[in-house]
Amino acid sequence: MKSSFILLVVLILSFGQGFVAQTYTTGVVNLSSTAGLAMTAKIDVTTQVTLTLTGPAGRWFALGFNASSMTNGTDVVGVHSAGTLSAFDCKLIGFAAPVTDAQQNWTITSDVVSAGTRTIIATRALNTGDANDYIFPSTPTFISLIWARSGSASFSYSNHGGSNRGIASATFTFVAPPTPPPAPTGAASQTFCAGVTLAQLSATGTALQWYATPTGGTALPSTTVLVSGTTYYASQTVNGLESTNRLAVTVTLNTAPAAPSAINGAVHFCYSGGVQQFSTANVPGASSYVWTTPQGATGSSTGTNLSLIFSPSFQSGTLSVLAQNTCGQSAPISVVINQHLQSSTTLNITTCDPYAFNGQTYAQSGSYVYQGTTVWGCDSSVTLNLTITPAITTSVNADACGSYPWNGQTYWASGVYTDSLQTIAGCDSIVTLNLNVYPISAIVIDSTVLDAFTWNGVDYATSGSYTQFFTSIHGCDSSVTINLTIEDSGLDNLQINSLKVGPNPIISGQTLHIIGIQTKLPFEIFNQEGKLVQSGHTNGQLFLSKELISGTYYIKINKQSIPLIISK
Repeated sequence: MKSSFILLVVLILSFGQGFVAQTYTTGVVNLSSTAGLAMTAKIDVTTQVTLTLTGPAGRWFALGFNASSMTNGTDVVGVHSAGTLSAFDCKLIGFAAPVTDAQQNWTITSDVVSAGTRTIIATRALNTGDANDYIFPSTPTFISLIWARSGSASFSYSNHGGSNRGIASATFTFVAPPTPPPAPTGAASQTFCAGVTLAQLSATGTALQWYATPTGGTALPSTTVLVSGTTYYASQTVNGLESTNRLAVTVTLNTAPAAPSAINGAVHFCYSGGVQQFSTANVPGASSYVWTTPQGATGSSTGTNLSLIFSPSFQSGTLSVLAQNTCGQSAPISVVINQHLQSSTTLNITTCDPYAFNGQTYAQSGSYVYQGTTVWGCDSSVTLNLTITPAITTSVNADACGSYPWNGQTYWASGVYTDSLQTIAGCDSIVTLNLNVYPISAIVIDSTVLDAFTWNGVDYATSGSYTQFFTSIHGCDSSVTINLTIEDSGLDNLQINSLKVGPNPIISGQTLHIIGIQTKLPFEIFNQEGKLVQSGHTNGQLFLSKELISGTYYIKINKQSIPLIISK
């Protein structure tokens, strides 16, 4: 930079030490208005310095503080790179390019390029303690600013020429601290329903915040649930400044009312066409009541009293009521309403015993009429058609063999038995059973005979136990068993050696003749292994079984065995 910078007169006003923390600003100082190459600077001083510097985005530009020329040691800042500025803090060493300060005391907080203009915002202390840095006063004063920029689109420091440099004056003026806005406005007492949050509180202001205390503290979340009887405090923020005073709002919370205690009125009544009255006691906190009437009833109310007219067809229905306010409704309570009509009834009664009706006992069948009122006070006429059915006595005669089942019992002996039953009408019925039980006989006889025994046309030639079955004169089954013993009389032995059989050999299935038998005798045929293959009785002839195969057999009649040859 050249020495043609113009010296600005510095006027330092005498203010007390108490203004150290006050704010002073140069406002925006136009350094150059050349189209496309404009430069501005703005310096704000409080407890630190904030520099806002703009210049052309495509070349280097620099700013010096409290100088009128390129005096050696002048404190300057330089935008010398299109990228990150690592050597923003620098100084002059005469008529040459700025050199980088060993201590980089400026902190760049913003570096933005827009529409060809680069804006740098940087901060540092008023007095860094670095001999190369200008000490910014925190008082109203004047300051001279020297500036320069590259003569071409380049970030390399070079001679800027006479048209790309200059000097400007700036005045630090006191910036009065902003006045906090007043507290927001609103009702000091607000009423809500239980369960609402801080967001439902009402106040007029900008950017409202609510606190639990009149001063200090931390703003409460808008989701904070309100507590009845609690005071909440609201501030507003205008132009970034929050009010120091706060609006105090005391909250009252209401709830939905409790359910009514009862419904008063007749729940049973006779139809008359008139009005039926119902009511409920007042519920604290309720603003109105909702009645729900049964179908067939006419009337409505939002209060504690209700008048209803019922149609003749109405019989029964539910009447309910609930209490309500702005916070909601209570649970309903209900009663069942019953309307009764005059009645005329016919009773058809069938009974076995005398019947009691309206304090009278009737022992004869017939029709009886009663005139009176029901328990609800309605006229009532009842006609009783009474049928009395007496008990029935019956006698039954029965014969049985061995035993007789009757009504779940089994009788084994003759006799007279009685049972009590019921008729289809439910009356007692006495049944007498005259019973004859005949025995089932089983006779056993021991008998010993000689040679043979004939019984009921059946011949028995061998000892054994034989049973025959019969029917008694009463039609009952009976049996006779004979334990038979047949002893040999010796008469047959007189002829035993004279027995002859023929033909022999013989073919199976033919008739074998036995000579020498004068009475019917038993026979047995054995094979050579001693196995019995055929037996029976013969009086001189017997038919050989077709099943007998060829071979030698023995036919035994009484005690004589005769060989017999069978061929096919």
